Amino acid sequence: MIDARGIACPQPVLMMKAELDKIKEGVVTILVDNKGSSINVKNFCESNGCTVTVTENDGVFKIDAAKGYSCDVVEKAAGSEANIVVFISGECVGSEEPELGKALMKGFIGNLKNVTPLLKTLILVNNSVRFVTVNEETVSMIKELVDMGVEVLACGACLNYFNLVDDLKTGKVTDAHTVASRLFAADKVVRL
Repeated sequence: MIDARGIACPQPVLMMKAELDKIKEGVVTILVDNKGSSINVKNFCESNGCTVTVTENDGVFKIDAAKGYSCDVVEKAAGSEANIVVFISGECVGSEEPELGKALMKGFIGNLKNVTPLLKTLILVNNSVRFVTVNEETVSMIKELVDMGVEVLACGACLNYFNLVDDLKTGKVTDAHTVASRLFAADKVVRL
């Protein structure tokens, strides 16, 4: 059992990854002491083909990840579609005129569904996590992207910082390791 209580993101995910890498099949258990870390570890394990259960008792989350032959993820054929990642690190495009910048960002997000080829992953960090939590207008736009098959990832540390973990309305909570993996595996990264 891994005790990751009191350890900040992305360390719990990395600790879980290290233990899962050591086995072909079996169950690995980790303890964390915040909801954001529990979501990050759960999402990481599931995205790597594990079956996951999470229980919470007095603010301590116990995550059990079962790894085995029946849990392996099937890889898609290489080159079957472009792997475009859009990385948004704030609520505004530019910094000179914040109100204009917010309007431009809203227009950009609303137009993503019309671009060909369609992006594969949308990553939201810093205060852009508000786009999937408290900004109802962008929440509906991003839900459309999710319905079209776009993976939407919101930074767990950022959601924790802004106290928005429980307000997530679409997409998934993510961690630094997963973000780095998506960025390094991308054919193209668009950063705003």
